[in-house]
Amino acid sequence: MLLAVYLFVYVVVFKMRFPGMSQLDYVLYVFCGLVPYLGTIEAITLGAVSIKQNIHLVKNVMLPIELVPVRAVLVATATQAVGLLVVILLSALNRSLTLHVLWLPAVWALQILMLFGLTWIIATIAVALPDISYFINLFLFLLMFVSPIAFTANMVPASLAAVLYLNPVYYLLEVYRDSLLFGRLPPWHIAAVYTGLSIVTFALGSAFFRAFRGVLLDYE
Repeated sequence: MLLAVYLFVYVVVFKMRFPGMSQLDYVLYVFCGLVPYLGTIEAITLGAVSIKQNIHLVKNVMLPIELVPVRAVLVATATQAVGLLVVILLSALNRSLTLHVLWLPAVWALQILMLFGLTWIIATIAVALPDISYFINLFLFLLMFVSPIAFTANMVPASLAAVLYLNPVYYLLEVYRDSLLFGRLPPWHIAAVYTGLSIVTFALGSAFFRAFRGVLLDYE
């Protein structure tokens, strides 16, 4: 329903079109960006409150508490999987699906690594500061409108290009579109930044959680 509403606003109301793209091409362009972003929002939203809502499990030595945010991320990516299946079917219908879709598992795995790191950090902070989840939800909602979901990077004025390139969502969407829509390998600098962000975020999140895991025992 959200995908349908989003497309109605941009295709019917705003009448957005890209030169050289059919209406179905534009639909796929939006879906290739919106589906992974919605998966990211859901994972962070669920993960942010996962430890706070399951704080009684912290003292359960049989269950590693770091698995609680991991479960939230995996639940969210299951929802994303349904959206990606829709995109793959539409790409096949549009005859834009190529063997480059085989890179999709690697792209998805890197996204999950990044989400693990983010949720470990946010979920830990949210135990002491529960209200942070509201600010995060608002930030993610606003970030959706400044991310290239319904517009291309070329449409961004040169004076604001730095803002786009500092947005990690930009790299996430680009690698998904190259795999699902454009049928090509992502440019090396896009792939390098995306891979680096995923690995560094995962490592920082893991270190952060290990450092403050003992503090969680002080909260009920």
